[in-house]
Amino acid sequence: MASSASAAALLPLPLPSCSSSEDSDDGKPLPPPPAPEANSRPPQQQKRRRRPWRLERDYNVAMKALALAGDVDDVLAVFAELKRSAADGGDGGAPPNVLCYNTLVNALVEAGREGEALKAFDDMLASGVGPNASSHNILIKMHARRSEFDLAWELIHKSGMEPDVGTYSTLIAGLCRAGKVVEAWGVLDWMLEKNCRPMVHTYTPIVQAYCRDGRIEEAKLLMAEMERLGCLPNVITYNVLIRALCDGGKFDEVEQFSKRAAADGGLSNQLQLAGLQLSCKQPEQVTKQPVAP
Repeated sequence: MASSASAAALLPLPLPSCSSSEDSDDGKPLPPPPAPEANSRPPQQQKRRRRPWRLERDYNVAMKALALAGDVDDVLAVFAELKRSAADGGDGGAPPNVLCYNTLVNALVEAGREGEALKAFDDMLASGVGPNASSHNILIKMHARRSEFDLAWELIHKSGMEPDVGTYSTLIAGLCRAGKVVEAWGVLDWMLEKNCRPMVHTYTPIVQAYCRDGRIEEAKLLMAEMERLGCLPNVITYNVLIRALCDGGKFDEVEQFSKRAAADGGLSNQLQLAGLQLSCKQPEQVTKQPVAP
């Protein structure tokens, strides 16, 4: 949408009133327009000069929406169109920036097309676009999901990146998914040594790993420690624990933790107890005393 200034420039100017000109000047030719200054640009060129920033942003928004919908081939098509626009110079095109490349690489990783993701990352480097922390975290997520932890460590050390909470949390989630809970705790210790504060999504994979292994007491202790540290469990954390309690037939504790979820910020409304009932051995016991919202 054009700005108010550019919109005003397109409005017709009011005709001069009779008192604004002299009758003696009516027959004279108009003077030539002043010559443009060397550094000035016509409004159209000024608009075009600003266009690349909007173009990159608009393309990136479209790519993200397509990626969320799972239309990865369309993401590739939009990205290719952005590159063509930059090569042609049409519509003030600018080459894709790191945000556009991150969206593309992440979409390919989420679709399980790791080879294409690595190729897109290499294309970014070849184009002279420097990766940022998110770029590396996307690749670390890819390696962690494939249990390629040696490649994840190698990427961290070779790139010289400073791991952030996303890096540590991604590694912990991957290690827990692979059943390497001890190693996940090692990453958490490393994180604390670097004075990087864990978030709820850092702890939740460990809670989930404990529940999956039947170590529910340890999961509950960890959640208590989270609360002590001021990192309150969220709806996902509570869902994980309550599902495990249902599977173990511990319905009294289901009610207990549902109430605790409500006390931790009204999370009981989001617990999707109807879905949890499907995983309970005796679902009617979950609904005997529903938690008040």
